[in-house]
Amino acid sequence: MAGMTPDQSLILIGMPAAGKSTVGRRLAARLQRPFIDTDAVMEARCGQSLQALMAERGVEGFRAAEARVLCDLQPAEPAVIATGGSVVYAARGMAALRRLGTVVFLDCPVAVLAHRVGDPVARGMVIAAGQSLAALHRERLPLYRRYADHTIACDDDPPEVVAGRVLRVLSLD
Repeated sequence: MAGMTPDQSLILIGMPAAGKSTVGRRLAARLQRPFIDTDAVMEARCGQSLQALMAERGVEGFRAAEARVLCDLQPAEPAVIATGGSVVYAARGMAALRRLGTVVFLDCPVAVLAHRVGDPVARGMVIAAGQSLAALHRERLPLYRRYADHTIACDDDPPEVVAGRVLRVLSLD
């Protein structure tokens, strides 16, 4: 898929701390589009923090709530949408996002993610007890690649550089 049409939203997927929200805000400003963070939408809808949702509902309950939020997402106009890292577990939710527009995977090395994340539980990551960040990355990587229309290497580059790469690959620069 080359480029993106003006009526499409731009959806960012990737691991927690890959820069989806930070890069997404920059893209929204440059494209003059609304910015939507699905984690914030989920917290507002459920009336709890992501950490509280995980503690109360567990991994499966959290993922089910996240899938419902994705399926109900209907931006009034094309937007830049930053998703939670676990969205790729919900085929139904990903299908809903793909109907909205172009999906871009922000691919960040595990070492960079580990440095940025700190404590995965405090960050609200959907991670099984005892699972390492590296194991979670290995588990999710094929899913991110399956759903992405485009993959952008992030390394430890500044958000503005990553945003520029996204715009170039979508022929929007």
